[in-house]
Amino acid sequence: MNRILSPLLISIFVSSVFAQPKLPDKFALTPNPIELTRAARPREYIEAVGRKAAIFGHENGVFEAWAFPIKLFHDARISIQVEGQDSPVDFGDNVEHIITRPEATTLIASNQLFTMRAHFLTPIDEAGSLVLLDVETSRPLTVTVSFVPDLKPMWPGGLGGQSAGWRDDLKAFVISESRRKFNGFFGSPAATKGVATPAHQLASGSLRFDIKIEPTQAKKSFYPLIIAGSMKDRQTAIDLYNKLSSTIPEQYQKTLGHYRRLRDEMLSVETPDQKLNLAFEWAKVSLDKGMVDNPDLGLGLVAGWNATGNGARPGFGWFFGGDAAMNSYAMTAYGDWENVKATFRFLAKYQRADGKIPHEISQSAGMIKWFEEYPYAYYHADTTPFYIAAVYNYYLQSGDKEFVKELWPTLKKAYQFCVDNDTDDDGILENSKAGLGASELGSLLENLHQDIYLAATNAQASMAIGNFADNNATSKSALDHWTKAHEAINNRYWNPERERFAYALTKDAQQKTNQNMETTAWTAVPMFFGQLHPTKAKNNLAQLASSELSTDWGTRMLSRQSKAYDPIAYNNGGVWPFLTGFVATGEFHYNRPHSGFAHLKQIANLTFDFALGYHPEILSGDYYRPLDESVPHQLFSSGMAITPLVYGMLGFHSMITDGEDPRIIFAPQLPATWQRVTVRKLKVQNDPITFSVERKSYSTMHYEITRRQDTKINLALTIPLPYLVQSAQVLVDKKPVKCEPREPNACNIKFPLAKHHVIEVTFSGGVEIDVPLSTPQVGDGVTSMKVLDIAPAGKNKLSLQVEGRTGQSYEVRLRTMWRIAYLAGATMKSEKDDWKTITVTIPKDDKDSWQTKTIEIEFN
Repeated sequence: MNRILSPLLISIFVSSVFAQPKLPDKFALTPNPIELTRAARPREYIEAVGRKAAIFGHENGVFEAWAFPIKLFHDARISIQVEGQDSPVDFGDNVEHIITRPEATTLIASNQLFTMRAHFLTPIDEAGSLVLLDVETSRPLTVTVSFVPDLKPMWPGGLGGQSAGWRDDLKAFVISESRRKFNGFFGSPAATKGVATPAHQLASGSLRFDIKIEPTQAKKSFYPLIIAGSMKDRQTAIDLYNKLSSTIPEQYQKTLGHYRRLRDEMLSVETPDQKLNLAFEWAKVSLDKGMVDNPDLGLGLVAGWNATGNGARPGFGWFFGGDAAMNSYAMTAYGDWENVKATFRFLAKYQRADGKIPHEISQSAGMIKWFEEYPYAYYHADTTPFYIAAVYNYYLQSGDKEFVKELWPTLKKAYQFCVDNDTDDDGILENSKAGLGASELGSLLENLHQDIYLAATNAQASMAIGNFADNNATSKSALDHWTKAHEAINNRYWNPERERFAYALTKDAQQKTNQNMETTAWTAVPMFFGQLHPTKAKNNLAQLASSELSTDWGTRMLSRQSKAYDPIAYNNGGVWPFLTGFVATGEFHYNRPHSGFAHLKQIANLTFDFALGYHPEILSGDYYRPLDESVPHQLFSSGMAITPLVYGMLGFHSMITDGEDPRIIFAPQLPATWQRVTVRKLKVQNDPITFSVERKSYSTMHYEITRRQDTKINLALTIPLPYLVQSAQVLVDKKPVKCEPREPNACNIKFPLAKHHVIEVTFSGGVEIDVPLSTPQVGDGVTSMKVLDIAPAGKNKLSLQVEGRTGQSYEVRLRTMWRIAYLAGATMKSEKDDWKTITVTIPKDDKDSWQTKTIEIEFN
């Protein structure tokens, strides 16, 4: 009997000791129509972010992990020892390519003896992350994963008594603290025993564990790295670790499905510019990845992400009120209304007793006395009026009266805060009393009383309250304040000698009000809201388009001609994509589509040139690259790939109010070279609208609009026409309608909107203008021509004011059936079909400067 059992016992023992670990079967990651790929650039940022956790890292494969608001570890690295080779291979040194998808980021390392793909994935609603190692090899490998444990709350929170140790039953390190309340796990079901650690404290260096990889097993299995965290207790973290380990395909599919719905069920645009289309989709992804479900604070929108290294603040991974208000415009536009409402509820939850909306809330605020002992929570004044304005924008598109009713007490308190901090009765609260606005540091703060950004947001807030309020007295008071604010912006900020608007109002030692006439991009904010008088705005618009403020990658905050200008200064010269977005939208609103589109494209280009899929916070004012301090994934930068496109280029606005005339507005201003644009699932109330524009011929445009519902609503369509157009005829569903002229080159129609309409526009004569755009390469300086203004100069004459760099030549293309009878300031280059190309040459000088040139064209 013993002779029979002994071999069985030996066999069972050997099998238990040498059995292969339970590993997940390999599966192919689903191709994504918006995925981006390129050769790896080791210093560029990567991420995999969900609602409750994140991986932050770089394209060299070094990464860190968070389970919000706790940083679990950093400096995680992968090295590979190939059997028969003397030295290990660093994964990061061999990364060749990156593939970025919304649901996962993949780094591909290639060696002469193996290829390894590391798929970084954070499940959309779990407090943990996954790294799936997909290995092809003909030789056995030993993969060593090293990392530095932290268990550190986001700054400025703190913990004590951290320690780390190996759990052989889980094949993972546990990172914990003395109470065992906060816990993190990092390991792999394929791991062998990890290194020993000191008791009751963290090791001074890295911890590591090994994974043995056999070629046969590698053909059919992933080797997963599992990351889990919990602020509740250790068992919760263990349960999550085991759940993630056993449900990898399900976690991937759930996350994939989330981003598929974001792509397919919300607003999309299809233009002839594929990069612009992709930038729009990635901006949606970027904003979605800012939604964080913090276990102490709730669900809200943070401002941006970055890897921290030894630090404890992942970029702007806090809840910022002003950023949230700005980003809500883009989110409202593409229809993510549930997250917009969650964002507003979060801000309302932490409103101060006097009505002030928070500026910033650390993710560790639930662990410390953030609001009582730290000065940052209510630092800014602009967040309060911008909160009101942003809720109003949401309401105008959604018609969600119940949500406004829910927030009304907070809206009324916020408005009262604005009123209480207006000491000179101009309808605008003051920076000097309420807090910061446009600038946080530098010369723009000198003697500051009130800046134009704060003034614009407050004026819009007063309009909002005036339209929200059921109480006639409240409504009248708010609209009176709006009138005062509107007059103040157009009069107190107007400088008649310089014929342009000031950046801010200042007060000297005698409390005399003066103007700060520094040239900044902030004058675009009242244009964003349509508040400046069009005639007065002309010179500011020219400055925004000029090389004084505009680069080839966005708009500087401060003029390069200012004595305070510094190209790498945070508030005194750097290029801000979010501010560029205000500029672009304002330019479209004030009929400067060429400069508006150039700025929109500059924002879109950022999607592909740095952190793949995301937008940096701030760039140099002189060269195309982010500042060293810039956050690589800044949400309000990404949001401006959407806001100027929808509210500016498409000219979409919705007025779903209690009035007698609910309406939607389209006023598209599209590039002359585009043949077709289609907008799908543009949600008004809960009605998804499809809107398309197609050029049928030189003189015929075709508009089509479709909706599902038949609720009463009017369509107001502003139809763009060529400059100097002679006549235009409009048919709505084959019936002629009168098109009311609108300067400078458009006409308006208005009619009740049914489920489907076709609008045909035929025009005769006129000129359309195309200014080819340059695409800068990383490190380039500013060289492209700037279009300052285009305007009729008589019956058959057109005047173009442009600016170029000395010694450079530029092309301008004209689409017209007319012959050019006279041309000054440029030379004729070529004619083909209905396009004429002229060359604009800026004379060379010794200063390498910029010169303005006027081009006069008369047509026969």
